[in-house]
Amino acid sequence: MGQKLEAGDRAPNFDLPGVYGYKAGATSPSHEEGVRFKLKDYEGKKWVILAFYDQDSSPNDTRMLVSYNGYNRKFTTKEIVLLGISQNGVNSHRQFIEVYQLGFSLVADERKEVTELYGVIREEKNDLDELEKRVHRTTMVIDKTGMIRKIWQDIEDLREHPLEVWEYIAKEKGV
Repeated sequence: MGQKLEAGDRAPNFDLPGVYGYKAGATSPSHEEGVRFKLKDYEGKKWVILAFYDQDSSPNDTRMLVSYNGYNRKFTTKEIVLLGISQNGVNSHRQFIEVYQLGFSLVADERKEVTELYGVIREEKNDLDELEKRVHRTTMVIDKTGMIRKIWQDIEDLREHPLEVWEYIAKEKGV
C-alpha cells in the first residue's frame, strides 16, 4: 500500500493520461488525443484539487462529481484546478464527461499507481467475499508550492462536500 499522506506533506508528482472537460461555451468536450496531466505543471501557478473516486458512473461517485461540477466555475476563476482521478481509462472518462457535461478534467490511473502513491487504495471484500483493491473516495487540496493543505476521507455528504472544499479554499486563499 502507499504511504499515508498528511496535510503539510509535499504532494507526489504524477504523469498520467486524461481527458479535458467541457470548456466554457463549448457544445462538446475536447476529443484531443494524448493528453497528459502532470502535477508539477501547476506548481507555482495554481492550487489543485485532487478528487479521487472509484468508478465512472457509479451512483455515489457520479453524485460527488456532478456536485463538484457546480463549483468548477468558482474554482477556475480563483486559479484552482479540479482533477478527478480514478482507475477508469480515457475512453470511459470521455464518455462520463460527455454524459454529465463535466467542466473539469478526469485523469486515468488504470494501473492504480498514483492512487497507491497517494495512499487512497483500500482492500475491501466484494460481493463474492473476495478481497479487491478499490479507490477510497478522497479529496486533497494542494497549494501552489505543491504542499498538501487539506485531506478529506470518509466523505459522507457527497452533494455538500464540494461546498466544504470551496469554503476551505476561500478561507485559506482569502477570496
